[in-house]
Parts: sequence; structure tokens; C-alpha cells
Amino acid sequence: MSTTTPSTAQETVRSLLAGAGDLPVLPENAMRILDEIRSPKASAARLAEFVSKDPVIASTVLRVANSALYGGRMEITDLTFAMTRIGLNHVRNLVLALVLRSKMADPQVYGPEGAQLMEHSLAVAFGSRLVADEAGVTADESFLCGLLHDFGKLALVKALREAEGLRQGQLPEALQRIVDVHHPEAGALLAENWGLPAVVAATARWHHEPQGAGEHARMAAVVALADSLCHHLGLGSEPNDQIVPAELPVVTFLGLEADQVQEIAEHLPGLFETARNAIRG
Repeated sequence: MSTTTPSTAQETVRSLLAGAGDLPVLPENAMRILDEIRSPKASAARLAEFVSKDPVIASTVLRVANSALYGGRMEITDLTFAMTRIGLNHVRNLVLALVLRSKMADPQVYGPEGAQLMEHSLAVAFGSRLVADEAGVTADESFLCGLLHDFGKLALVKALREAEGLRQGQLPEALQRIVDVHHPEAGALLAENWGLPAVVAATARWHHEPQGAGEHARMAAVVALADSLCHHLGLGSEPNDQIVPAELPVVTFLGLEADQVQEIAEHLPGLFETARNAIRG
């Protein structure tokens, strides 16, 4: 095993951020589904035909459509009907979350950090939808921004573990600090590399400083609040009582009241658990 010093780690990060590093590639089936939904010809039938070719994704869509998330009273066995119940944008979000969860949390590549980051990202995605609903921000777009807000961490963890030759165990603390510092920039680069909407890149870059996101500042603030709520509640991380979400500046920025934040905090853990169980099966 090699030993990566802080200076060589910084070189790895600079190489990655300059585009010379090995950025994770969005899985092909996720990219094709995103392209299909963006198409002006997108329909539940067309997407069902595509999704049906992947039995794991198809069965998950059916399971979610029949879950408490969508309150179905009658069991659905038809994929097109399931997508109609969920909605095309929600299907996109679900499929992307499923594909990324299965492809980008490999412990041989991302270590124990990968699975935890994916859990946190899924929690922030659902939290972002709840915050967006209260703040009058586009909910479907907020899910995608929340899901991908920390993917710069995955890119940096992958690059630094490879530089270290680390196949198991946690990333050393000194390297984890580098990930914490540089992940917003890496996340923005990753979103751009994947050809995702500008709001996703801006949110990844500015979710710790939302007002720097310009025209996308409200979306960045939505994700920032959801991120803080998830850290406070311990969704994909250890609970942090030192974070008081209702007192954060983004609450005022979004025009929310403390009782609205408290209501989200009460609703989010159950929603996250229901969604996680539906995706896991």
C-alpha cells in the first residue's frame, strides 16, 4: 500500500478538478432514462418499455408504486400504470436513486464511506422535496439536487482511495478533511461532466453557502436546510444535536417559520424509512 501525503493528496484533487482525474461516469442505463424523460416524446408507455428491460428496476418501480409513499389502495402489476401513478419525474428520480445506489456504493471502490453517503444523499433528496413544498420551490428538481448534492465526496473518496491503494477501512482523517473542503467544487464538476441541469451543478457547488448560487440560490438553500435536518436527525450520519435547523439563516432566506421546519423534521424520518424500504425491497 502506498502512503498518500497531504501534498500528494492535494495533487490528486487538483488533477481531478482540472478534468485530468478519473471522474465517476453516470451509469449508462441511468443516462438513457434521463435522456428518455427529457425527450419531448416522453410518455409512461415509452419509459415502461425501456425500464422493463431491467428486471431489478422494473420490480422496484412496481414496489414503490404499491408502497405507502403513493397511498395506492389497489395493487398495481402493470408497469405503465405504475409509472402513471408515480409520475414521470418521480420515476426519473426513483430510477436514478436506485441505479446510483447499486452502482456507486461499491465498498471496493468507495469503502464504507460510499454506502453511508448514499443513505445520506437519499435522505436529503426526500428532505429537499419536503422543504421545497413548504418554500414554493420546484419539488421534482429539488429531489435531484438533494440526491446529488454530495456526490463530489464520492468522486474525491474514489480518487484518494485509489491514490492511497486503500481497498478496505476508512479513509484516513487527513484525507477526509480534504474531501470535506473540496467536495462542493468536485460535485459541480461531476454534474457538468454528466450533462445535468445547471441548477444541479450550482446546488452541489453552493449548498454550504447558498447565497453564492445566484439565480439558483433558493434551490441551494432548500438543499442546505434538508442537509442540516438530515445531519441533525442522523439520517445517513450520526445525529448532531449541535445543529438547530430552525435557527439557520436559510430558514429566513426561504421565508419559512420555525414551526414549518419542525413539521418537516417530524415527517422526514418516517418518509425516508418508507422510501428506503421500498427501494431495498
